[in-house]
Amino acid sequence: MLVMKVLNINEVEGEKFSKGAVRKILVHSDNMMIVYNEAPPGGKLSHSHPHEQMGYIIKGNAKLTAGDKEAMLRAGSSYSLEPYEHHEFEAIGDEPLVVLDVFHPPREDYLPSK
Repeated sequence: MLVMKVLNINEVEGEKFSKGAVRKILVHSDNMMIVYNEAPPGGKLSHSHPHEQMGYIIKGNAKLTAGDKEAMLRAGSSYSLEPYEHHEFEAIGDEPLVVLDVFHPPREDYLPSK
């Protein structure tokens, strides 16, 4: 059975995480998930997970470090990370960092408990 899902970001309650950052889970399926993240200037997150991740910078600037590689990202930049690839994001500059992430498979730790 095919089921189209439609959601407006303004209808989603955000979840605070990591020193003032906010995450909003947008549409998701059994295979993929889209997540909106907003972090204040200076916000930093370092972690790894078993999910493939791709993202797009909507607003702000960030330093992304993965392994021995470092990239400076700005609005319009996109990136991809392999499963279990340790990475660190740091929001740099004076404005909030706004990122749209896609995960495969979905981050079950982000979904509400059933």
